[in-house]
This record gives sequence, C-alpha cells and structure tokens, in this order.
Amino acid sequence: MPAATTSIFYLPDINIAPWLESPTSPSGQQVVDQVRKACTSTGFFQLTGHGLSQDVVEDIFAASAKFFALPKDVKQGLNFTKNLGFRGYELIGAQVYESDVLPDLKEGFLAGIDLPFEDMRVQNKRFFAGQNVWPPPDVLPYAEFREPVEKYYKSIMQLCFTVMDLVAATLPYGPDVFDEWKSHEPACPLRLLHYPPTPAHVAGKTRQLGSSAHTDFGALTLLLQDSHEGLEVLNHDTGDWVLVPPKPGAFVVNIADMMTMVTVGEYKSSKHRVINRNETEDRYSVVFFMDGNVDYKLRRLDKIGQPIGDDEDLLTVEDYMLGKRNSTYVK
Repeated sequence: MPAATTSIFYLPDINIAPWLESPTSPSGQQVVDQVRKACTSTGFFQLTGHGLSQDVVEDIFAASAKFFALPKDVKQGLNFTKNLGFRGYELIGAQVYESDVLPDLKEGFLAGIDLPFEDMRVQNKRFFAGQNVWPPPDVLPYAEFREPVEKYYKSIMQLCFTVMDLVAATLPYGPDVFDEWKSHEPACPLRLLHYPPTPAHVAGKTRQLGSSAHTDFGALTLLLQDSHEGLEVLNHDTGDWVLVPPKPGAFVVNIADMMTMVTVGEYKSSKHRVINRNETEDRYSVVFFMDGNVDYKLRRLDKIGQPIGDDEDLLTVEDYMLGKRNSTYVK
C-alpha cells in the first residue's frame, strides 16, 4: 500500500468568518476566491470560522463512542438493512467501494430527517426517507445519545446550507442556483463512524482498509475528524495519498460527484480513503452528506448557468443515489 505523503497538494484551511460577516466585502470575496480555488483543484478544504459550538462537536463524539461501545447484540438490533430509510447500525464489513479489496474495517450509525411512518415518502420507500431508530433508553439514555445526535443534525444541516450558499457564490449562476437542490426536506444522511485499531500487518496491505478508496456521491460532504489521523486524499498528479491532518474544530469539506456533474467537471470530486494506522486506539469521525431534494434533476450547467442537454433525460438525485448505494453495500 503506498504510504501517505505530505507532498505539495492544495488542501487549504479557510476561515469563512469574514464571508459570514460581510459577503461582499474585500475579505468576504477573498474567502469566495479561496473556496473556488479549492473546488477547482482538489475539491477539498478545511473549514474554520463556521460558528458551530464546540460543545455540540464534543457531545457528538462522546455520544458516538458510547454507542459503539454497546454490546454487539444491542447494535445489531438496530441493523439498518431491516429499517425503512436506511437508518440505524452498519455492521463492520457492510460496505466496500472497490472490487479488489476486502470489506471495510468500520462500523457506522445512520440518522437523518425524522419522518413519520405515515409520510408518503416513507410509504413509497423514497431514497433515505424513514424514521430514525435509537437504542433503548434503559441501555443508552436519550440524553447521552439521541439528544446529542438530534442537536448535531440540526446544527450541521444549517452549516451545510451555508456552505452550499458559499459554493454558489463561487459560481456565475446566481445566489439561488442551489435553492431547489436544498428544498423539500432534502436527503442528508448523518453517519457516525468507528474505525477499530488496525494491526500493522493489516494496515500495511491494500486488501483491507478502514474505508476503501472512493469519491463521495452527493453534492458535498462535511466531515469531523477526531484527533487520530486516517483520512487520505489521492493526488491525481503524482499518485500519492496525502494525509488530511485532524484540526480541532475544523470541518473537512469536499466536493462530491453530483456537484462535479452539475459544474461539468469544473469542480473536482477527489478519491479518498481511510486507514486507522493506530494499533491500540479507536478512530471516530462524523460525516454529513448533502445529497439533496430527491426529485432534483441533475442539470449540467454551462458557463452562464443555462442547462445543457434535454431535461427529460436527466437523472434525479434519487436515481443517482440509489444506483450508487446499491453498488457499494455487501450483498
């Protein structure tokens, strides 16, 4: 397995506070320029100055650790394959992105917008439409898991919409270009992930990783890392894997495949992977995927924002995501 490097690779730290305070000011426009450069080069950047409470961040990591420490039978009782809307627990080895590696060494927990069972989107089994599921409160009290997860979800959804608006500001299509994409209670999976310690003889091989190499499928992704290294991005120019160092309070933002489609390849969705090279300590991350309004049509836009091609032939978010999801989970 090629080792990760620290070679020259554009993955900047971007403080968005000036843009939040005054989008049209010179300092606000500088933020826009930095984000555009990141989107057109690697598609990755570390976001700070976002205003999300550190308490909310610490609480979600604490909640995640408590959940994954539960007995195996309790977690398996929440198996996401048995719940509408892909909600609940992902077993270790449930997913793999590449055909020539073993299933991923990670376990997860999925939550999203909580829709009642009677909602027609749930009844019709629309993409990621369902009710959240939770461990019994006598096993893991709601105050220690459900409430922190729900609070984080509300906060990260707001931040994600802000980042979508910031990305819109980097494009010549107008500030409302993504409004439809964000509308109608969009499909936005929240995924808590746990990567167990990895023995050196496993971490040194390409056959099994924490998360095998892939691009994300949606519009964009917001990732929180704990203090353990593990995320690596492929430098397409050199073939090297570049470490993305954890930074307290920072979100790793990356452009995903659907945004690349809409911008006709201008904004990059880069391949990345995770390897927990620590032999004794667990690694945790919290991932929020902006997939969006399931009926949104993925219109490729020209330089002035006009659709390219026949609207009737376009995939919807739901079409695209169902195809991708079905191809990556172990049958």
